[in-house]
Amino acid sequence: MNNQKTALILDAGFASLPLQQAVKTAGFRTLVCSGKAHDAGMLTADITCEQNYADSEAVLKIAQQHKVAALLPGVTDVSYLSGCRVAHSLGLPGFDAPDVSDRIFLKDKFRAWALSKGLPVPQAAWTDEQARQLNLPLLVKPVDAYSGNGITKVTDWAMLDAAIETARNASPGKQYVVENFCEGALYSHSAFIRNGEIVCEFFVDEYCTVYPWQVNSSSLSQNLSPDMRDSVSECMQSIVSDLRLVDGLLHTQFIASEDQFWLIELTRRCPGDLYSRLIELSTGVNYAGWFVAPFLGKSSPAVPRRPVQTRNIARHTVSVNRAMRFTGFAFKSLPADLIEVIPLTRPGTLVQPAPGDRAGLIFAEFRDDAALRQMTPHLKDYFLLNTYEGHSDA
Repeated sequence: MNNQKTALILDAGFASLPLQQAVKTAGFRTLVCSGKAHDAGMLTADITCEQNYADSEAVLKIAQQHKVAALLPGVTDVSYLSGCRVAHSLGLPGFDAPDVSDRIFLKDKFRAWALSKGLPVPQAAWTDEQARQLNLPLLVKPVDAYSGNGITKVTDWAMLDAAIETARNASPGKQYVVENFCEGALYSHSAFIRNGEIVCEFFVDEYCTVYPWQVNSSSLSQNLSPDMRDSVSECMQSIVSDLRLVDGLLHTQFIASEDQFWLIELTRRCPGDLYSRLIELSTGVNYAGWFVAPFLGKSSPAVPRRPVQTRNIARHTVSVNRAMRFTGFAFKSLPADLIEVIPLTRPGTLVQPAPGDRAGLIFAEFRDDAALRQMTPHLKDYFLLNTYEGHSDA
C-alpha cells in the first residue's frame, strides 16, 4: 500500500513547475488543479483535476475527496486567496487567515490599511470625487487584477472617466483604486519569514521596457543603496509583526527614489515568470523549496539574512508591442552567456501584445556586475522574435 501523502497545488502554469518539483522532492504526491487542460503542470503532475481554482467550494471538495495532507498556491493571487479559504476550513498550514490575506492582496484594502498605519504608500482614492482631490499624474488600477492589466496613467482630468472604466472592466469584482503616480525606479523585495521574523531576503532591480506596467527584465539589485535596503527591510518587518504573518514568503514591489520609497503591491504567493529560478541561479538558494516548505509543514533551513550574489544573472521575458506570428527567437550579439531559453509558445502561434502574451523566458549570465547593471534594462533590444514576415521584431 502506498502511504505517500498528497499535496494539492492550485496552479498548473509553466511558472508553477519549480514548485511542483519541490513538492515532489519533499516526498509528496502532486495533485494539480487548473481550469486549463493544456497547462504545462498538467503534464508533469501525478494527478490532475481540470477545475477553475477560483471556486473555493469546488477546491474544498477536491481536497476532501483526495484526502490531501497539504495545499499550496501557485504564482497567481487567485490561487492564494482561494487556497487560504480552503486551508482555513481544513486546518492546513502555510496560509494566513482569509481576512489577513484580503488585506494584503486586494489593492483597495491594502491601501486603506497602509495609510491608517502611516506606511509609505501612494495617496489613494476609491471614488471619482475622492480622486479629484489628488494631484496629477495618477494611476488608476483594478483592485484584483494582475500583470499590469487595466492600469492607466492619468495626466489630464479629461482622462479619468475612461481610465476608471478600463480598470472596472479588468477587475473581476468591478472595483478600482486611484493613486498618486510616484517617480522612481521599480524594485522587488522577497522575504522569507520564520516565527514572525524576516530571516532571509532578496532585492531585485525590475524594468518594464515593453509594456509600462509589466516587468520583463530583472536581476539581483545592483542599484539600491545599503541604507535603502535597511529601510525597506525594517518597514516590511513592521508589517510582518503587525499582521502576525505565518511562516512563508512575503513578496513586495516598491518604487524608490534616492531618499524615499513607496510600497506598491504585496503578495504571499510565489512571484511568476520563474522569479524563483532567477534567485536560485544568482545565489544558489533553493527559493522554490523554501517557498513550499511551510505549506508542507516543514521549516526552511537557516541561511544568511542576505545571501551573496555568486553569479551575474539577468532574467528577460520576451514579449511584443504588436501582434505577430511566432516562428522562433533571434539573438543579437550580447556580452553574456545564454544559460536557459524557455519557449512559452509554439511556432505559428499569434503572439498578442504585452501584457497579453509572453513568447519565452531567457536567463543570461554576464561577465561582471558592471555589465549586468548596464545591460539588463536593454535586454528587449537583444532578444527578439522571428516572425512569418521574415524579419526579427520586438
